[in-house]
Amino acid sequence: MKNLKDQLAGIAALIAAVVAIGGGFAKYGELNEKINVLENASKTVDLSIVAVLEEKIAQLESHEHEVNHSHTKILVNEKQIELLQVQIEEIKVSTSNPLATN
Repeated sequence: MKNLKDQLAGIAALIAAVVAIGGGFAKYGELNEKINVLENASKTVDLSIVAVLEEKIAQLESHEHEVNHSHTKILVNEKQIELLQVQIEEIKVSTSNPLATN
């Protein structure tokens, strides 16, 4: 009887090992398939877009005419002032609320 139990335990251990190895190979196959899908997806990127962007960057870098951009600086400063005013109002509201947690 003891011999039979030992044999059954050995068979169970062997089955568990085979199942674990099979699961490992299945996961390995899934990972390889995902890698293949990603490789194929990266090969289908349209490189003409990159060429157009590089051309536009080159045009911007060769910005030779003299342009006065002072109006944009003023607009940026105005927006920063608006943002700071909103933040100050938020701080006032949060500090006036006695139930607010800091």
